[in-house]
Formats: sequence, C-alpha cells, structure tokens
Amino acid sequence: MKELQGRFLRDQRGVTYLMVMFAIVLMGISLSVVGKQWVMTVKRDHEAELLFRGTRIQNAIARYAADYEIRKATRPNRYPLSLEELTQRPKRYLQVVYKDPITGQDFELIKIGAEVRGVRSRSKERPLDRVRFTDAETYDQITFQAIERRGQPCRPVPNPINPLNPFGAGPC
Repeated sequence: MKELQGRFLRDQRGVTYLMVMFAIVLMGISLSVVGKQWVMTVKRDHEAELLFRGTRIQNAIARYAADYEIRKATRPNRYPLSLEELTQRPKRYLQVVYKDPITGQDFELIKIGAEVRGVRSRSKERPLDRVRFTDAETYDQITFQAIERRGQPCRPVPNPINPLNPFGAGPC
C-alpha cells in the first residue's frame, strides 16, 4: 500500500511541473496577443493626433495669411517664416508649436520661398487609417497646407432649386 502511495506521489510531481510549464506558455501567448493589440491602439491614437495637430497648424497658417490685409503695416510677409511666429503676440494663431506625434520630432515644413505654407510628417511608415488617408502610401505624403485664397469672398446667390431658402446649396 505504501509502495503504491509513493509511486503515486512521484507521478504527481511530474504532472504539476507540466501544468506549470503549460500555464507559462499560455500566459506568454496571451501577452503577445495583448501586446499586438496595444501597438495597434497606440498607432491609431497617433494617427488621430496627427490629424488634429496638422489641421490646427493648417488653420493657423490660413488665419495668419487672412489677417495680412489688416496687419500688413506691421508684417512684411503674408505667410509666417516659422511656426514660432504663429504663437507670438499680439495675436496668437496657435497656442504651442506642435511636434509630429508619429516621430516625436518637429514637423517638416512645406515652404514656398521663405514662407511656411504647411507641414507634413517625416515618417515613412504606412498609415493604418485608409479612410482619412486614402491617397497616402506613407505618412510623409500627408500634407496639411494652407490654401491660398485670392480675390473677393464669395457672395451667396439665390438657390435655383429652392427659392424659399436663398442660402442653401448655392454655387459659391
């Protein structure tokens, strides 16, 4: 009887060892899956932040250029010469000079002459979001550039489809 109990205990130690090894392998696989999902979540957050920051810079440059007619006595150029100009007083168009969220470095400036017209990322990685970034194969192909508007602002014309709504979908 004692002989059977001794053999049974020795067999149990081997099974316990195998169960611990199986648990360690299972934990490693599950942590690997969670790690991959975490990397994808972080990359999507960085893409959303890229869109937010790039749009903010683009709008700030456009507002700076639009104010040129009012401030041309104190400013020699229509567009800023650096992003730091957008953060200076008396009128701040941008609260801070943003960094590229994909690389963590400064944005690459899009310049015409010495004037800054926009920014782009320096990253050569492929974007995950194929809806917002349809035409871009890499992040550095996504540009946030102020559009130059010349001439008089558009005046709304009467809507030919619905004359009761004069400001609806007119060709402006």
